Amino acid sequence: MKAKQIIEIMEKHYPLELQEEWDKCGLQIGDQDTEVSKLMIALNADLQTINEAIEKGCQMLITHHPFLLDPIVNIDQDDFMGAFIFKAIEHHIVVYSSHTALDNVSMNQWLIEALGVHDIKRGEDQITRIATLNQPMAMNEFLDHVQDTYHLEHFQYAGQVDQVSRIAICGGSGADFMHQFYGKVDAYLTGDTKYRHAKNAIDYHLLLVDIHHHAEKIMVKKLKEVLEKEVNVEIIEGSSPDYYHYR
Repeated sequence: MKAKQIIEIMEKHYPLELQEEWDKCGLQIGDQDTEVSKLMIALNADLQTINEAIEKGCQMLITHHPFLLDPIVNIDQDDFMGAFIFKAIEHHIVVYSSHTALDNVSMNQWLIEALGVHDIKRGEDQITRIATLNQPMAMNEFLDHVQDTYHLEHFQYAGQVDQVSRIAICGGSGADFMHQFYGKVDAYLTGDTKYRHAKNAIDYHLLLVDIHHHAEKIMVKKLKEVLEKEVNVEIIEGSSPDYYHYR
């Protein structure tokens, strides 16, 4: 199966016109006529991931976070960006990223469904999701549930509530969407929160849970399930380790 056929399937599910203006979704590196028998899905486009794709004999790498998000001034094999490009080209690996195109369609749907909910709706921004837990939980029980569901080694939270029933979520950097949920949900889950967001959570009686970007690793398994129904290639899951270490 050619890479361009897989890309067509990706863009049928996650159209590029749905990406945010600042984003760089789509083909990152490679020849779309490349024959693909094995592809890897990973959260991040980094040296560890491209090396893993090479080691496992993949001809295509699909990542959530794009490799070409920041401008490239030059291509130097001695820095990580140049090394990534050289490795991809040398080993004939097509690199494709979905990021906010996928975010706008599926990411937050997958994240909120994993918690066991019903009555799912989009937030005012159309990216976030709001839902009701199938079973209301005490705050500490809910925090344990979040940690177990997303396999989080560590997370932080702010605010106090007695019980959690209505929740909202935005994977990645969604702290600036938080204001729309004041008085409407018991808990808001997102990443990249700052001190002021913690203060606002306390002031507005909201449980704010910072689940980090790594919770988005859920897309690896979920996207594999989507593609396996439509592509005739072997699909493997990249390891996608967390960038942070905790102590």
